[in-house]
Amino acid sequence: MDDVKIIRLDSTDSTNLFLRRYDGEEGRLLTVATAEYQTAGRGQGQNSWESEACRNLLFSIKMHPKELPAARQFVMLEAMALAIKDTLSAMVDGITVKWPNDVYWRDSKISGTLSECNVCGRFVGDCISGTGLNVNQRTFVSDAPNPVSLFNITGRET
Repeated sequence: MDDVKIIRLDSTDSTNLFLRRYDGEEGRLLTVATAEYQTAGRGQGQNSWESEACRNLLFSIKMHPKELPAARQFVMLEAMALAIKDTLSAMVDGITVKWPNDVYWRDSKISGTLSECNVCGRFVGDCISGTGLNVNQRTFVSDAPNPVSLFNITGRET
């Protein structure tokens, strides 16, 4: 698996920030960082991502697309949202995508992805996409208006 490097972390401020600062060996195509806990998970703008330790999926993927035009960088974010939607739809009904980066169950947000790309000329040089997926968290204490987890939907741990 020289093409993909997976880094497992107990805790980090943000998996996106970790990959941005990472100077170790990378995979040729992808480098993935996962964390059991993020102390400063991030969302769009100034928003944060609330996540209880060891209860959710928190990961970022650093990609090195080949000759992807900068104007088409949205396709990576679109692919991530559709992959999460398809996976969750196999477990529960009512999963939708709120473009460009959120996955919802009915009117509640179950997942979000933050994408940060570097452009080199006309092409994307590399891109880090970080995703938070609420899996087993039972309660949310932040001021986020509508979080939900897979546990809240199904009543059982996944």
